[in-house]
Amino acid sequence: MEEDCLWGEGHKRAVEDVLNAVLRGNAAILLGPRRVGKTSVVSVMAEKLKRKRGHHYIYFNFSRFLGSRAISISDIEPKRTSLKMITASKSYTVSFRGISVEVRKTSIEEFSKDFSTLVRVLSQNSRLGVLIFDEAQVLARLKNLDFRGLLQEITDSYPNISLVFTGSMPGMLIEYLNPGPSKPNFMRSAEVFTLPRWNSEEGKAYLMEGFRSYGIRVTNELELSRAVEELGGVPGFISHYGLTVVNLVRNGKDPEEALPMALEESRRYALDEWRKDIEAFLNVYNSEVYLGVLEVLAKAYPSALRGAEVYRKLQSLGVAPTRVQHVYKYLETLEKAGFVRSAEKRYWIEDPLFREVVEKFSSH
Repeated sequence: MEEDCLWGEGHKRAVEDVLNAVLRGNAAILLGPRRVGKTSVVSVMAEKLKRKRGHHYIYFNFSRFLGSRAISISDIEPKRTSLKMITASKSYTVSFRGISVEVRKTSIEEFSKDFSTLVRVLSQNSRLGVLIFDEAQVLARLKNLDFRGLLQEITDSYPNISLVFTGSMPGMLIEYLNPGPSKPNFMRSAEVFTLPRWNSEEGKAYLMEGFRSYGIRVTNELELSRAVEELGGVPGFISHYGLTVVNLVRNGKDPEEALPMALEESRRYALDEWRKDIEAFLNVYNSEVYLGVLEVLAKAYPSALRGAEVYRKLQSLGVAPTRVQHVYKYLETLEKAGFVRSAEKRYWIEDPLFREVVEKFSSH
């Protein structure tokens, strides 16, 4: 993926931030909600990296496991690399400079040994190698193996191997990678970056440039600004809106007529995606209290509530935990998942469409 495919100063800056971090030999952690463009950023970074002589990357993507209660070693397989890769059902092979390393996935012992060998050979044959783990918080649910042991080995043994992690559940990823002072911390030199959503001007400029590239003239910039705002500034949803406008115009609609139609369709798409995110979360954290907390905060907006206020409202819904202190555990988990924000011990849901889907979800 080329850099000119990215839009927004925050996204372009994130590419340079992550690239410079790994070139310094540090781990990089890129945080942000789903569909904000983290995968695009690390993809562009990886392409820029491989242009440098002797620089290689291997990319793992765990986004399809976000709603899984557990994953196994069979799910840990590169999706893209600057090297030659051969996959099979029970193994994958990575080849570079005439050397091939097979990583077997038939047992924990074989996988751990082979993965360590892969990293060692990569280190010996590269000026710099980078391992990228997209939606890395999923690794916390790996069965029968604490993957952090392998990450610790990489950090301790191979100074020319850098690690990149992305996560749409920021608190959960940070907690997994850096669990506390009493546990091994292989992330001492990690650099953490947060990828922002587009602001109104960035989103509108992206849409205007896109329409121009398709030969579509749109003059109603206020409608574009409204679309960016209603879609929460999420690049994935705004891109869906722009392509929907293009398809409607291609099918004979006037551009000004297509704008509100596309917004309604993109709102439905965004609501459905947020619904899937809630279902994936509840599939892992199976408690009606979480849904109750989200419902309380969605209905309270724009007010931000203290934990005790959330607890009293949960009591009226009949889903309160045993003690008021317990409600903070649920609020903390939701905040780590990126669904809830807090400041000065008050909690709220920021995204407008997420609030809407929570209320619809709760009503069912």
